[in-house]
Amino acid sequence: MTEAKRRYGMVIDLDKCTGCQACAVACKMENDVDLGVFWSRVYRMGPVGEYPDKLEMFYFPNQCMHCENPSCIAVCPTKATYKTEDGVVLVDSSKCFGCQYCIWACPYEARTLNPLTKTVEKCILCVHKLEQGEKPACAYTCTTGCRVVGDLNDPDSEVSRVLAANADRQYRVHPEFGTNPSVIYLVPRKGAETLCASIGR
Repeated sequence: MTEAKRRYGMVIDLDKCTGCQACAVACKMENDVDLGVFWSRVYRMGPVGEYPDKLEMFYFPNQCMHCENPSCIAVCPTKATYKTEDGVVLVDSSKCFGCQYCIWACPYEARTLNPLTKTVEKCILCVHKLEQGEKPACAYTCTTGCRVVGDLNDPDSEVSRVLAANADRQYRVHPEFGTNPSVIYLVPRKGAETLCASIGR
């Protein structure tokens, strides 16, 4: 029996996210992201629900979903966008000429055109840190521990254990596109239906 290939992924528990933006700042610092370019954003969702008892405020961190079936790869004319054997979707800046087809194809609004380099950039899941056995900057910096990163194909990894313990709360954004994102959200225990309708767009 052959061993399953490693597939990096992330779980984000929306019950724990406070919208502090530390992950977005850490991402820019770690990866030297230019001003006006964002690889990671945190959106305020809400208030959602009904006043007064069911009114809730949530925060929704958003970045590249590192999909199993990325729509961005199929449209790239130069093959600048590619996926590693570990499931991380990357952009080879030496091949990108800024046509932006991948930006339009991505249903998660996770890519941006750098106005200085005229090439497309996005979250790289801090692959350089993963290769050293370290957490991505966003997960390391998260003050509440709402982000967990690891091998989705390893049932003993922390990320797999978190998913197994929260099977009823798992949500992948835009499942209708068949991209099968490797970033999986744990929806809030309260107001989940309303929130899912909001982030599913």
